[in-house]
Amino acid sequence: MFCTPPLVQSQGQLRGTWSCIHDLTPADEGSEVRLRARISTSRAAGSKLVFVVLRQQVHTVQGVLKLDAEQGVTAECLKWASSLPAESIVDLSGAVVVPSKPVTGCTNSNIELKIARMHLISASSAVLPFKVADAAGATDINVQLPTRLNSRWLDMRTPANFAVWSLQSAVCRYFREFLQTQQFVEIHTPKIIPTASEGGSAVFKLEYLKGKDAFLAQSPQLYKQMALQGDLMRVFEIGPVFRAEDSNTHRHLCEFVGLDVEMEVKEHYYEVLDMAEGLFDYIFTKLRTDCAGLIQHVAAQWGHEPFVHCVSDATVASLKLGDIEEGTESGDAYKAMVSKRRMLRLSYPHAVDLLNTVLEEKMDPFDDLSTTNEKILGKLVKERYGVDFFILDLFPLALRPFYTMPHATLEGRSNSYDMFIRGEEISSGAQRVHDPQLLLQRATELGRDISQIADYIDSFKQGAWPHGGFGVGLERVVMLYLGLPNVRQCSLFPRDPHRN
Repeated sequence: MFCTPPLVQSQGQLRGTWSCIHDLTPADEGSEVRLRARISTSRAAGSKLVFVVLRQQVHTVQGVLKLDAEQGVTAECLKWASSLPAESIVDLSGAVVVPSKPVTGCTNSNIELKIARMHLISASSAVLPFKVADAAGATDINVQLPTRLNSRWLDMRTPANFAVWSLQSAVCRYFREFLQTQQFVEIHTPKIIPTASEGGSAVFKLEYLKGKDAFLAQSPQLYKQMALQGDLMRVFEIGPVFRAEDSNTHRHLCEFVGLDVEMEVKEHYYEVLDMAEGLFDYIFTKLRTDCAGLIQHVAAQWGHEPFVHCVSDATVASLKLGDIEEGTESGDAYKAMVSKRRMLRLSYPHAVDLLNTVLEEKMDPFDDLSTTNEKILGKLVKERYGVDFFILDLFPLALRPFYTMPHATLEGRSNSYDMFIRGEEISSGAQRVHDPQLLLQRATELGRDISQIADYIDSFKQGAWPHGGFGVGLERVVMLYLGLPNVRQCSLFPRDPHRN
């Protein structure tokens, strides 16, 4: 009744129903249930009682063992149960009981289980790297991030981390759901490629077969554009992205999950921005309405400032923001515009103007936007427009890759854009150059080895659709949406300059 059974090796299958802690209610009083759970804590209360807190993911319930020799619950059984290490996995059966008062400290506080039998399925080490309860504390003080990552499987058992992985999964699901309703085709591009997709030195080089060099893809950029020229017209991908950047910051990883989109453009790159706003509006709304409980688990440990992605009608009216669909000009000092979803768009030059109202060292409209200034801009946007998400377009052409379409009339500008959450970039994109001669010219000007991208350029020589797109970093979206301090908290097993 209270023992360690043989190892589970699929020798047989018992018929019956397994219960979940979160499904049990006072209406089940008197029912016999069977469940498998982890032991959070096990303690003796005198010589006749043992209290066991049982956990399934974020759900907990109290089990009670009471000395009853006639029912086979002996003193030895109590001693055995009280000595089981925390985090061990047990099978048990017993009756649902409604306690005289709620059991504080358990999520299912209105019931407890009168345990009749218990089997130890997998014993935990007696000494843990850290206690899950400490890792679930209100701050990171008790268990530092490096310690957590060294035993990630243990760290994952906290309610907040369970919620992070569930929310990350939800973002991918909503990303896919929305784009499939918009007739996008999911593709899967190579990750071992013959040349650096983004150029530069931030690429992992490896030895391929027969002495050839190969690289890990910095993005699916070139291939998703080529797929579009195969007449797929609208494509997306969810896949790994590799960056050999020796960046030890809170937001950089050497490997992350990319959410990539590419689509035909009929007349204007705003068509891509309209799609992006529809996509993020869908994701953010679904997170708020369908994942509130998960967000609360994160907020309970780390805090959470409510996320706002739409400009209020009052702000639109008071600042006289322009309406893109209606074609009304902006009366705002920084020429901010909103779409039909009331999501904010600013141009790069006007964002620089806004920044220069507070910067001691003024920016030139063609200067690069530093990480520090990104964060300042995010605060200024929040203060003025009341939103945590915005799009910035018309970036300086000199700051963008060779395949970025130059602006038709604004010298030195490009048809490119970034998207921001809480003052940090989560996405970069542009209308792409689809004319092979202009593409060759741009690649040559930026020093790209044309022989290394010949297939890519050839894909535009048999009739090329005008197109644009963007790439999103999944872990960064989740981190910033939840307001977490480090992107490694949103990467299951993070790869960075010190972890490979």
